[in-house]
Amino acid sequence: MRNETWQALDELFARFPILQSEVVASAEIAAAERSVGVALAEDYKEFIGRYGGAIVGPYRVFGLRKAPAMGRNEGSFVEVTISFRLQRWPGVEQWAIISADHAGNPIGLDAEGKIWISDHDARAVQAIAENFEAYLREVCLNLARL
Repeated sequence: MRNETWQALDELFARFPILQSEVVASAEIAAAERSVGVALAEDYKEFIGRYGGAIVGPYRVFGLRKAPAMGRNEGSFVEVTISFRLQRWPGVEQWAIISADHAGNPIGLDAEGKIWISDHDARAVQAIAENFEAYLREVCLNLARL
């Protein structure tokens, strides 16, 4: 990710530390990646390594740790991915679920690094960002496009 994006995240978490969790070791991230069967984008893995899991802007970004401000039922991306797969949401079998919108629709990362949403109202699977950094910048933080 660009330094500007990391800086925006660091500034957000410095002001509101309750929105982030804790550092996660790369070995734990690799094990979680294998457990969901989806190759994770490098910027997403670095995000998890630095912040664990977080709330960025209005959205939860699932990692391997729950930020203090997250809800009781919000766990790791592994738990969330398994839950949406068991519910048979369209598209999620090919994704790691990294977030959800306010209507409860899963937002996933595919093996190529693209970000998708499975929208139950629209009954459609739609790409919403070219990559994880674009999702953070454009959807979560409302920063300029890359």
